[in-house]
Amino acid sequence: MAVELWSLAWGGLLLFILILMSANANVKAMGMEWGIGNRDQPATTGGWGGRARRAYLNHLENLLIYASFAVPLVMIGGSSSLSILGAQIFIIARVLYAIIYVAGLTAGGIRTIAWLGGVIGYAMVFIALIQAAM
Repeated sequence: MAVELWSLAWGGLLLFILILMSANANVKAMGMEWGIGNRDQPATTGGWGGRARRAYLNHLENLLIYASFAVPLVMIGGSSSLSILGAQIFIIARVLYAIIYVAGLTAGGIRTIAWLGGVIGYAMVFIALIQAAM
C-alpha cells in the first residue's frame, strides 16, 4: 500500500484513540448513566478530557483535508518522493500535535508548530498531486 494511504490509515487510528480518550473523560465527568443515556445535556469535561475532544475535532478537520489530497494522488498513480515525505511529515506532526495538546503543553507555541508541521505535510502531498495531474 502507498505510504500516503498508510499515513491516512494511521491518522484514522489516531482519530479513534482521541475519540476514545474524550469519551472516557466524558463518562468520568458526567457518570455512566449519562454515558449510556441520550446525552441531552452536553458534557462538561475540562482538563485533559476537554483537550482530547478539541484535539480530535482538529484532527478530524485536518485528516479530511489530507485524505482529499492523498486519495486522488494514489488513484492517479502520482506518488513521488515529495508526497511520501509529506505523508510522513503529516502523520508524525499529527501524532505530536495530539500528544502535546492532550498533555496541555503550550511553551514556545509548540502545539501550533506541530499543527503547522501537519499542514506542511499535506501541502507537500497537494503539490505532488498537482504535479502528477499536469
